Amino acid sequence: MDQDLIMKASFIEQHAKETEQNLELVRQQIVELQAFTEHLHAISTSSEKEMLASLGKGVYVKSSLQEKKLFVEVGAGVIVRKTPEEAKKVIESQITRLNDIKVQLSTQLDFYTQHLQDLIRQIEAKS
Repeated sequence: MDQDLIMKASFIEQHAKETEQNLELVRQQIVELQAFTEHLHAISTSSEKEMLASLGKGVYVKSSLQEKKLFVEVGAGVIVRKTPEEAKKVIESQITRLNDIKVQLSTQLDFYTQHLQDLIRQIEAKS
C-alpha cells in the first residue's frame, strides 16, 4: 500500500512541477507584454524622429520614424495598420487573458500541493 501512495505522490509532484513551470512562463510573458506596452507608450509620446529598431537576437538598426502607425501581424501572415494606442489595447487584453490563466494555474498548483502534503502525511503515518 505504501508503494501505491508513493507512486501517487510522485505523479502529483510531477504535475505540480509542470504546473509551476507553466505558471512561471505565464508570469514571464506578462512582464514582457507590460514592458512592450511601455515601449508603445514611449513611441506614441516621443517627438524623436530616429530610433533603434530591433531586428531580433540583440541586433538593432538605426532607423527613422516617418509615422506613428504600426504594422501589426494579426495571425496567418495578415498584417494590419494600428496606432500605438490600438496596439496597446490588444496587448492589455492579452495581459488580462494571461492573468486569468495565471489565477487558474495558481489554483491548480495549490490543489496539487495540498494533495501532495496529504499523501505525504499518509505515507508518514504508515511508516
